[in-house]
Amino acid sequence: MRRGASAIALLVAICFPSAATAQDSTTRATRPRTTAEDLMMFSQVLNQIRVNHPDSLDMHELFMAAIEGMIHAADPHSFVIPAIRLNPAKATAFREGKLYPVPVNFRLVDGAPVVVSVEPGSKAAEQDILIGDELVAIDGRAVDAASTTELEIGLAGAKNTPVTLGLERRRIDGSLARVDRIVRRERVDEATAVPAAFMLDPQTGYVRITTFVSDKVADDMHDALGRLEAQGMRRVLIDLRDNGGGRVDQAARIAGEFLPKGALVYTAEGRKADVTDTSRVSRSFWRSEKRYPIVLLVNDGTASASELVAGALQDHDRALIVGQPTFGKSLLMAGFPMSDGSVIELVIGHVRTPCGRIIQRQYRSISRHDYYRLAGAERDTVGRPSCKTDQGRVVYGGGGIYPDVRLGQDDALPVWLARVRENDLVLKWIGGYVTANVGIPATLEALAANPVVPPSAVAEFRSFASQQGVVIPAGDEVDTELQHVLTRALARAKFGDSGYYRVAALLDPTVRRAAQQFDRASAILAKAP
Repeated sequence: MRRGASAIALLVAICFPSAATAQDSTTRATRPRTTAEDLMMFSQVLNQIRVNHPDSLDMHELFMAAIEGMIHAADPHSFVIPAIRLNPAKATAFREGKLYPVPVNFRLVDGAPVVVSVEPGSKAAEQDILIGDELVAIDGRAVDAASTTELEIGLAGAKNTPVTLGLERRRIDGSLARVDRIVRRERVDEATAVPAAFMLDPQTGYVRITTFVSDKVADDMHDALGRLEAQGMRRVLIDLRDNGGGRVDQAARIAGEFLPKGALVYTAEGRKADVTDTSRVSRSFWRSEKRYPIVLLVNDGTASASELVAGALQDHDRALIVGQPTFGKSLLMAGFPMSDGSVIELVIGHVRTPCGRIIQRQYRSISRHDYYRLAGAERDTVGRPSCKTDQGRVVYGGGGIYPDVRLGQDDALPVWLARVRENDLVLKWIGGYVTANVGIPATLEALAANPVVPPSAVAEFRSFASQQGVVIPAGDEVDTELQHVLTRALARAKFGDSGYYRVAALLDPTVRRAAQQFDRASAILAKAP
């Protein structure tokens, strides 16, 4: 009985220190602690675990958990790849280009890998893999990667070999759906990052840039502008929606198409001097800048290098930014190998637009969960850092590039269309339809001139969906939505990415609304020196 009472007393004394002890601790906590004191406390905690914990614990695992905790506390994007999970031989083979990636890009959101884009030009782009899908399994095994780099290496393999991605999708009604997609490993370096460049009307050009990963993006863009100028283009709508970025040198060259020699594109700064960088337009890019009005279309999937383009053109009053606030990620990162073979990927600097805005969203005083959860939330200019453009217009940063003209979010998918996509019904149906119908337009120009499929195709697809257990409701509004879905699918099946992006733009009400803003873009350009 006494031993039990003594044990309880000991527990109470440990968990609830005396008032004097608590007061003393509070007093000590009022001043900033030194690094030496915190290292001593860390050593004390480790020793208490080693001496008193009843389980046999691996001390190295405890150290790694502490290291991962420190990295996660620093910012939402730095990460650790522990040596025990890193296959050095596979990592080396991947870096040397001997392995092929899965053409799906992920971002860790509160520890879970979520799809942020699918590589244009890949076979996976033809499948129903949506932004926001959460990767929960790889070939039937649970996902355990702690970083996107680790996941990318783990998914890589021999060219054209398949891997099954188990994805979890949240429907509009809040329910969850599990979809499995068999994706082949491939590299799409040769595919153009400018799959669509055409005339919307006799004076308006449209250019879609899907990524800045390739070293040919700027050249492809320059060539596209040249072709459109030869067709009489006097103004251009550049679409950077869902462009997740890539190489900053390509972003600088794209901006250099429209800015004068010596114009500042971005600045980079960090704790060390060698991180500091200033990018200016060199006329070795092109002989002289383009001087026609520009509308730049962005959304919350516009990130990284594509945000640099938007920021530079907005700060120098060379483009009207239209759409939604961009994602807000513009950081410099570097890898540091550890003595045990682990690797730390650490944020080492921030990037600013020409007028001084930090593009990166605020991550201090906010949890990692909320940082990602709020990425696509409605945001306004309240509390944002601001600066002035060359003409004195106030622009905002600190959470992506805020548009000059803000457009509303796209409507959520209706439940029937979500089920059509989950079951990959359009991809399963479109091949047979193209093969069986001789009346399909023979050229992309012909389809673009009249981007519709006949009512019989809509009826045929309804019947096919019903046979697969998916009932599509009746009504003119549903028929119109289905008509657009099938026409885009036909364009991709018949004419590839160039067909898909062209027809998608022609059917997109957001593109039409953006094209209505050229008067404002022209007014900004008219004030330029």
